[in-house]
Amino acid sequence: MDTTTTPQDQQANKRRLERSEEGKILGGVAAGLSRHTGASVGIIRLGFLVAALFGGFGIILYAAAWALLPGEGESATPGERWLSNLTTPGKRAGAFLIGLAALIILAGAAPFSILAAVVLLAAAAFLAGDRKAEPLASTNPTPTDSTQETE
Repeated sequence: MDTTTTPQDQQANKRRLERSEEGKILGGVAAGLSRHTGASVGIIRLGFLVAALFGGFGIILYAAAWALLPGEGESATPGERWLSNLTTPGKRAGAFLIGLAALIILAGAAPFSILAAVVLLAAAAFLAGDRKAEPLASTNPTPTDSTQETE
């Protein structure tokens, strides 16, 4: 009896790398990696925790994985959805300021740099709420019954 597997069978058995809804604690990244690799979810979580203790790298890695991995059964990643939502100049400027704040935080955690990052994030939040400008009210009021001349 021939028990060889074809590349199609191997591809069908291989799970897609995605964030898992089952067993998730935060974003499902560790549970998704566990399911994809077959490693223990506890070991993966411990790895993120240890990496977080060494300069915050684990937090950055987890956030990047969350943004780049689609959720279970989803086709788009959170990063793709977020980028497709940058429709106004204010939202694009806000995204730029968020990136700049992240670079400041990564460069060093001095009190001044953290304050600068917080200011940039506040400006980004303000700009992200940018909506299309409402038309201004007409400067020429239309006559109403109370403004019409009486005879």
